[in-house]
Amino acid sequence: MTTMLGSLALAFLAVLALAILREAPGSNSYAVLAEGWLNGRFDTDTCFDGDCALYNGLTYIIFPPLPGVITLPFVALFGSDFRFFTVLGALAFAGSGWLWWQIFRRETATRDVAILLVLLTLFATPLAFVVLRGDGVWFFAQSWGFLFSTAALYCALVRRNALLAGLFIGMAFLCRQMTILYLPLLYVLLLEANTAWYRIDMDAIKRALALAAFPIIALLVYFAYNYARFGSPLETGYSYIFPLEWEDADSGGLFLRLRVRELGIFSPDYLLFNAIYMFIAGPHVEFAGRYMTEMAGFDVNGASLFLVTPALLLAFLGKWDRAFWFGLATCGVVMGLTLFYHSNGFSQYSAQRYALDWLPILLVFLGRAVKVEWTAPFALLLSYAMGVTLAMIAIGGLLAP
Repeated sequence: MTTMLGSLALAFLAVLALAILREAPGSNSYAVLAEGWLNGRFDTDTCFDGDCALYNGLTYIIFPPLPGVITLPFVALFGSDFRFFTVLGALAFAGSGWLWWQIFRRETATRDVAILLVLLTLFATPLAFVVLRGDGVWFFAQSWGFLFSTAALYCALVRRNALLAGLFIGMAFLCRQMTILYLPLLYVLLLEANTAWYRIDMDAIKRALALAAFPIIALLVYFAYNYARFGSPLETGYSYIFPLEWEDADSGGLFLRLRVRELGIFSPDYLLFNAIYMFIAGPHVEFAGRYMTEMAGFDVNGASLFLVTPALLLAFLGKWDRAFWFGLATCGVVMGLTLFYHSNGFSQYSAQRYALDWLPILLVFLGRAVKVEWTAPFALLLSYAMGVTLAMIAIGGLLAP
């Protein structure tokens, strides 16, 4: 089993190296966003991705700004043709691996279980896919958002530092907005076991203020950024994506354009589609030809996270304490909002990548739940999940248009 897991991990790293070598310039819109900032502008001359905004005749990159800040020094040196976003995403990937090693060494019973859980996090979840696709603006932001949300959990669980936990969740918010909802859980994780979460005293006030300080600053920065671009602190730019003026441009899947224009960014009409892909749909390859023996395409809407990585369900066999319930509620709220969103992560050749917004929480409780005597069957489930994830990425890449 060790040989199999090692071989699968090396295969993933080989694919990552190939992705780095094949990355082409002009693929990640954070490059032109950073170039606009360097020229004193919030708008850009072009857009490398489909869902940019057209507002008052100007083009805007609508995504949260922190990944652009990370990109800024490299664009300043190499221009908007900078083409090593996958390398930067790989650095976030490595940082996430180190942080999860520290978390799992604290939360698990043995070193072997911690190693298996780190392998699961890196190679059996959508994280591997978004790092491989770091040349795209969406995936690059998710790589860094996952790192920062992991860092927030690390600071709460291992460092026991409310100020740093708030700093990193504020940074995560400026990559992926819904991670701001981690705050109540982080507060609970910072409490001593015998301290009631609803207790209000001077220690509780100091803890809450320390935890909330940087997220409040992050919110103000984001509101100011939105106001500077669109004249309203609450306008993110999504109201102006997929304009009719760009109908002939490559602006993503046709069904997404129709959804946004006719149903809106959020709608109950998306619930069935998103729920099926989140919980039920498996990896799907379309076959064609006279005998239906020719692989013709891959389902770019991905597959259920829990079918690809069923070992995650073991998290529910751990202790159902207050931290678990706060964590489960946070996962439920974040996931629930995305189930009404116009996109489920399109395009993706892996499990549902939006799950990365709440998956770090579930991983903590998975680490607490896995028992030493489960090591062998857990390793078997991990081998399956890594194999399926790698196969989905490989087949999806081969069949990509």
